[in-house]
Amino acid sequence: MISQMLGVGIAHAKIILVGEHAVVYNQPAIAIPLTNLMVTTTIRPAFRGQTIESNTFHGDLNELGANVEGLRQLILKLLQHLKLSDASFNLEIETNIPQERGFGASAAFATSITKAFFDYVNASLTPALLKHFTDLAESISHGSASGLDAATVSSDDPIWFVKNDTLTPFKMALTGTLVVADTGIHGQTMHAVNIVKTNLTDDYDLTWQKIVHLGQIAEKVRTDLTDNHPEHVGLLFTAAHHELQSLGISHPKLDNLVNAALHAGALGAKLTGAGIGGAMFALARNNDEAITIASALTKAGAQNTWIQPL
Repeated sequence: MISQMLGVGIAHAKIILVGEHAVVYNQPAIAIPLTNLMVTTTIRPAFRGQTIESNTFHGDLNELGANVEGLRQLILKLLQHLKLSDASFNLEIETNIPQERGFGASAAFATSITKAFFDYVNASLTPALLKHFTDLAESISHGSASGLDAATVSSDDPIWFVKNDTLTPFKMALTGTLVVADTGIHGQTMHAVNIVKTNLTDDYDLTWQKIVHLGQIAEKVRTDLTDNHPEHVGLLFTAAHHELQSLGISHPKLDNLVNAALHAGALGAKLTGAGIGGAMFALARNNDEAITIASALTKAGAQNTWIQPL
């Protein structure tokens, strides 16, 4: 007999505000939730089989492609943990989070799926258990995951992160609106990481100075977010972009969008995530100015834009 259970799990995207690449070298980074980009997983009982439906895949669990092996392994571990290995179900994933743009899509998927399975059997899900399962999927998808994406896609607050040290939510009091834009180019994480490594080999002192400067910017950004200094934090965002640019991990499309946002009145703008493609964001004073900036970004070639009040 099939029960009438239904399981639902929701997670959101994230972006790194500041600290990309410098975070690899133990400098601080700040990530914030992007709550209007979401993934919802719904699990329903079925007469037979274990089927997955999403906008990119429809079929049996055992036919999931190698590009989502992390999610397949996650589902198998969840089924084992919750004693559902022989259960028949249909798992449906709906999302508007673009993948490979630095938005934490894979962590959001893993979080959403984990929440849905625990909801399906009405089992309690502690933050530690949620982190365990999300990290499991992330480590298969990305090698050794830092835990930053996993923490931010299920947090309502910004996350302050230092590698191998702290992962701390904090309250943000900043008034303003964020405009996020997608270049349409996949971010190149490993390529960008290797560029910074090469820079350190070629000119250690200058490159290290830039990395430390990015860490100092992150410290000041945190203060501005908590004390509500939008004009100053905007300048810091732009300064961080120029530092990342000088490290060689920007891209002409990113630079073009950053310039377009600044010309349209943004308080600041920078790339977000790995760089060499991916996404950027701009800080607007308010929603009206955000609409103007989003329009300018679209005219400058952004594939998509999103507006999020802070």
